[in-house]
Amino acid sequence: MRASTKMSKVELGEYTVNYASEGSGPSMIMLHGGDKREDWSIWQPLMSLSKQYSLTVPDLVGFGGSTIPIETPDHVVQARVLHEMMDRLAIEKAILVGTSWGGQVALEEAISWPERVESLVLVSSTYDKAQLPKLRKVNRPALIIWAQDDHVAQLKAGYLLRDAIRTAKLEVLPPVAKNPRYDFTIAHKLERYRSEVIVSMITDFLSAPWQKIAEPPDMEPELRGMAMREEKDGEETKQ
Repeated sequence: MRASTKMSKVELGEYTVNYASEGSGPSMIMLHGGDKREDWSIWQPLMSLSKQYSLTVPDLVGFGGSTIPIETPDHVVQARVLHEMMDRLAIEKAILVGTSWGGQVALEEAISWPERVESLVLVSSTYDKAQLPKLRKVNRPALIIWAQDDHVAQLKAGYLLRDAIRTAKLEVLPPVAKNPRYDFTIAHKLERYRSEVIVSMITDFLSAPWQKIAEPPDMEPELRGMAMREEKDGEETKQ
């Protein structure tokens, strides 16, 4: 742990939430995934973002140093706890960064309290199907980051989220799990195995988020090829 990182706890009704904090500037909250071995510390490779942002990095309820109930609360309850935490810590609005299941919690926060979300960064994010039709009303700039070879949450999920949010930019990294010393799941853990490029992408996107999403997203290669074939066929028909 970095010497500049401060550890604290906050009481939120029946739950106690453990969290790390560091830095100054606009508020950024970082949410880890649903693997039981995970806690706030998975974000340590990205803590250099504290040079520009005030980071709040909690252990979700059921993880790390937070309350461990018999059953881990679902993403809806986690979002409510997050909202209460923001109130208690006087965080009026924040950039939400979530990886895997943490992204699903971030989406729920943005759906329920969009006015409290400045922007979203979703790294290999899962989602609940019931969330998709609700995402258009969020109307916040979102950066979606995925690895091309993620088999835990496949790339098509990234395209679905991009299209559902409508104010999102999708960045696709080339295959990650090439090193035979690692198994394929590292492509789902970009905050650890591609931390430098993730920090660079986040910093660049947040420098002007609305401008970054101003242009329509590029079509997938296969759809682009299909469109070109249809255009060519149309020209031949006219002749």
